Amino acid sequence: MRGPDRTKTEAPLNRPNNIVDAALTAKEFKTLADLVFHYTGIKMDDRKVPLMAGRLARRLRLLRLSNYSEYIDYLTADSSGEEREIFVDLITTHVTHFFREPEHFKFLARHLNSLQRYPLNVWSAAVSTGEEAYSIGLVLQDRLGSSRWQVLGTDISAESVARARTALYPMTGIDQIPEYYRSRFLLKGRDSMEGYFTLSREIRDQVKLDTMNLMDFTSLPGGFRPDIVFLRNVMIYFGQEEKQSVVDRVASVMPEGGILMIGHSESLNGLKTRFKLVQTAVYERIS
Repeated sequence: MRGPDRTKTEAPLNRPNNIVDAALTAKEFKTLADLVFHYTGIKMDDRKVPLMAGRLARRLRLLRLSNYSEYIDYLTADSSGEEREIFVDLITTHVTHFFREPEHFKFLARHLNSLQRYPLNVWSAAVSTGEEAYSIGLVLQDRLGSSRWQVLGTDISAESVARARTALYPMTGIDQIPEYYRSRFLLKGRDSMEGYFTLSREIRDQVKLDTMNLMDFTSLPGGFRPDIVFLRNVMIYFGQEEKQSVVDRVASVMPEGGILMIGHSESLNGLKTRFKLVQTAVYERIS
């Protein structure tokens, strides 16, 4: 899928390309927050005003728009859907890193043999720029070897997925990966790629990446059926109704006995689910 063009400047050309003239008003924020919810299911309260303003300000300058009301008009008038994709990318891209919340990866390594399913399918349901999916791949390749596992990574952000597909990361992040994996599965860039690293071909080939909205899927790309799901640090952006919908959809594509992992700051409390708690932030799919 071709990524959106962030240099697009189809706004009125008689406007000077200077700073945004006005602050984000309460009315504009509410309209934009409603659009975020409509497109993604993510709820944004007033605490997100600085984030919204900051992430959109550069876009307004590129489009030569002087305030956020003009951007709302531009966004809602774009019938191609391209600006919607850019808007979602800007608002939903989150910070991530390799082996975030390491207890989940220790659990994964300990329980692989008990699942007895090959190839083992693992879904990274909010993959962002790929660090989570490749962290999973490092563990699986080490424990299972080639051709005995597959990872699917999905995200609503097309730009994030495009970056994940490159599997190319700055050396500043290499210390996030345990030395044991670094020495076996990482490749350091040379010449024009100096200052970056990538994963070995055997890992990259078994990690597939695609765009997908958690709020409206009924099946996974290619009919993928995950034995393990990493649904981490995404439900914190949803209201209770949206959480219920996402968890129900996730359960519908998993087999009985499958494992669901959520962020340590998240909970399924208050939801009617087909999951039972195994340990903190780890659940088993039940009938």
